[in-house]
Amino acid sequence: MSAADAGKVMADRIKWFMRRTGVPNGLHAAGYDSADIPALVKGTLPQHRVTKLSPRPAEADDLAAIFEDALTAW
Repeated sequence: MSAADAGKVMADRIKWFMRRTGVPNGLHAAGYDSADIPALVKGTLPQHRVTKLSPRPAEADDLAAIFEDALTAW
C-alpha cells in the first residue's frame, strides 16, 4: 500500500470493525436526523471541555457540517 492509500485503508478497516461489533451506523441510527442538527450544535457550543480539544477552532457552521457528515458512517 502506498502512503496516499493509507487513509482510505484505515477508514475501511475502522468501518469493518464498527459493522462487526454492531456499532450503530451514525447519528441517524441513534434516532437523529437533519432537523436535529441545530439543537445538537446549540448543545455542543458551550461544551468547552470537548470543543477546546479540537486542533482548530470550530464555529457553529463547522459543527453543523460535522453532524451532517456523522448522520451515517457508511
